[in-house]
Amino acid sequence: MADTICAVAVDAATYAIDKLYSYRVPDELRGQAKIGSRVLVPFGFGNKRAEGVVLAFKDGAPDRKLKPVVEVLDDEPILTGEQLKLAAWMRERLYCTFFDCVRIMLPAGLWFKRRETYTLSQTADLAALHAREGVHGEVLRLFSEPGQTLALEDIRARSGGKSMTRVLDELTAEGVLSYHSNTTRKSNDATEKMLALDMEYEQAMARVAAGRSAVRADIISVLGDGGQMSQKELCYMTGASDATVRDMIKKGFLCVRYEERLRAPDFSEIPRAASSVLSNAQQEVFDGIAPLMDENAPRAALLFGVTGSGKTQVYLKLIEKALADGKSAIVLVPEIGLTPQVLRQFVGLFGDEVAVLHSALSVGERYDSFKKIKSGRARVVIGTRSAVFAPVQNLGVLIVDEEQDGAYKSEQSPRYHARDIAKYRVAQHGALLVLGSATPSVETYYGAQQGKYPVFRLTERFMGASLPEVVISDMRGLTREGYSGMIGSQLAEEIERTLEAHKQTILFLNRRGNSRVIGCAICGWVPECPSCSTTMTYHSASGRAMCHYCGASVKVTGACPQCGGSELFTETPGTQKVEEELHEKFPHARVLRMDADTMNTKNAHEKLLSQFGRGGADILLGTQMVTKGLDFENVTLVGVLDADQSLYAQDYRARERTFSLITQVVGRAGRRFDEGRAIIQTYSPTHSVILTAARQDYEKFFETELETRQALCCPPVADLLVLTAVGEVEQQVLSSLLALKTRLQSLMAGQYADVKAPVLGPAAAQVVRVMGRYRYHLTLRGVENARRRQLIAGVIREFMTDSKNRGVTLFADCNPDL
Repeated sequence: MADTICAVAVDAATYAIDKLYSYRVPDELRGQAKIGSRVLVPFGFGNKRAEGVVLAFKDGAPDRKLKPVVEVLDDEPILTGEQLKLAAWMRERLYCTFFDCVRIMLPAGLWFKRRETYTLSQTADLAALHAREGVHGEVLRLFSEPGQTLALEDIRARSGGKSMTRVLDELTAEGVLSYHSNTTRKSNDATEKMLALDMEYEQAMARVAAGRSAVRADIISVLGDGGQMSQKELCYMTGASDATVRDMIKKGFLCVRYEERLRAPDFSEIPRAASSVLSNAQQEVFDGIAPLMDENAPRAALLFGVTGSGKTQVYLKLIEKALADGKSAIVLVPEIGLTPQVLRQFVGLFGDEVAVLHSALSVGERYDSFKKIKSGRARVVIGTRSAVFAPVQNLGVLIVDEEQDGAYKSEQSPRYHARDIAKYRVAQHGALLVLGSATPSVETYYGAQQGKYPVFRLTERFMGASLPEVVISDMRGLTREGYSGMIGSQLAEEIERTLEAHKQTILFLNRRGNSRVIGCAICGWVPECPSCSTTMTYHSASGRAMCHYCGASVKVTGACPQCGGSELFTETPGTQKVEEELHEKFPHARVLRMDADTMNTKNAHEKLLSQFGRGGADILLGTQMVTKGLDFENVTLVGVLDADQSLYAQDYRARERTFSLITQVVGRAGRRFDEGRAIIQTYSPTHSVILTAARQDYEKFFETELETRQALCCPPVADLLVLTAVGEVEQQVLSSLLALKTRLQSLMAGQYADVKAPVLGPAAAQVVRVMGRYRYHLTLRGVENARRRQLIAGVIREFMTDSKNRGVTLFADCNPDL
């Protein structure tokens, strides 16, 4: 009988050796192993157990040299054919392994924890083994008796953290030790214990009457109608103890069933709402976009609407249409903080058909939301970046709100952009992609100008609300006068006026902590991170200076640790410092701060925004979390405290990011009938980006920015591919990149002459040293295509297999935020 051979993508394979590995499927597993199923396979010289995904099958001649599949981990395939194709497409473009792409598609709860153990032989001569010298004896002396089992992590810990893999493999080969690997899923299905009568009601009552137990009679009475009830509810209603229930189960009165319970977020408190009526402008946009959904072909559209124009109402109508056509929808938002407000609108209209996916959910909640989507019970998915992979059935529309936001780009492998994945998914389904924004990315608007997709505009705010009056406040004069606060006199007057009118204020400063710099005015001491090439940020709440890259911190006591002086100064204030200033200047104002330091607990975003929305605070101070999507009718004043902060960053997107942030946060003011005002505090009051953002003039900004991008050969006119090398020895990182640059130039002069592109660098990253590792990169400018991807993939594999580069990691990223 011919062997069944499967092709498997293995988790343990690095990018240099990533390919499909052939394994023999044992007869007893033939019916279980399917394409898209995860399997446990032996991998490498030590045959360590590794997870893999079956991608294909082939019948072949008996080949007992092939290693067998050890175990099939899924009862049914966890990945569809569509997902496997997407993973293959990502692997080719993102320079990562196939398994990296598979992993990002599935919730953490679906992955397995593996516990590896070693057992000493029952027949072992303990004295002889303990007498062995070297590392073998060191390991064997950890076992105190024959048959004892130790976990791999325990062996490593008791050996001082050293890797003992080679020694353990040798002892296993000798037969002294035996190796075992057990896998358990990180999150299992949540079930609830349900109880019902397991005998006739009259018989049960007669039996408990003889025992004169009122509680047991109550239990039988409650369940007498033939229904069932959870043990928790039953005990609550009757006052029975768990011991009483267990005894009744044991004696045959009750039977037990387990029902699945989803741990998805509870939407029961959100009231249902009727479908909203669109304004004339919104209806015109909907009438233009909706027919694109009926073409059953991949289409895209840009919904370009000013802040407060009601883009969300158009989204809701498009989703209503998709559901009516028997299709599903995905809505992406850039920040976790946006989901509570968005969620209320969507759940109010679509009820239990909504599922939410974002990183603030627990492992169990994400796993259950995933199951709800995969089963088709949820047809509307709302979430952040990774929700683009949601396994919806029959996708009809995929909406990317605030599509210009940098949060849609992943900084970890696989380094994907959600917008690119969205384009691929709508192409697979013949669906509609809607890109929505008040400040579209330069790449997206350029594509629309090139005729790749139509643009639909909302030029006025919903219900006739006017755009806020914007004032540019020049901070240069205040500095010359010795003013050191972050809240200028003009903004302070406006805040006072807003407080008197019982209205609310939003203040934006994209810098958390107390002060970016703290130091000694006598000797010049400044706390620097020992592992990163950056100074630490002072946090007054904890009294510590902290590195925002690696988390290292030092206590600031008020005295300089070098000279003992007490003249400590602070510069470049952050949100904590501004909060202190607000309390000093407006002692009666209620202030809420929204940044990474205050949003570190579950549901913190929702609780804070709900408190502000109910009028529980007068001023909301925050980082870029407060710039997008928030809609509070009582907010009439917005202040931008340091508009120049991101303007001069070493990044080709710096001007675009600054324009977008200012435009978005200014748009939070005056969103109903009250007139709004915005104060932009800046040291560059005549800069074109500040002026166009104040006027909300996107067209003028785009025109100027495109000229700059064309001169620099940056996206959208060309693609930037950045090759980053990371290692602990700076000279080795630099020398390896120089060798790589020479290799690239040589290949482009010969075999890849059609991929002509300048190779710039090596250049240091903005923060060259992070967690003790140096980072330098090469940059290639040119057109992204299959030939360039083939070239880059080849040189990365060469680099990773070259012994000279041992200790240096290399990765590629297309159009990253530098």
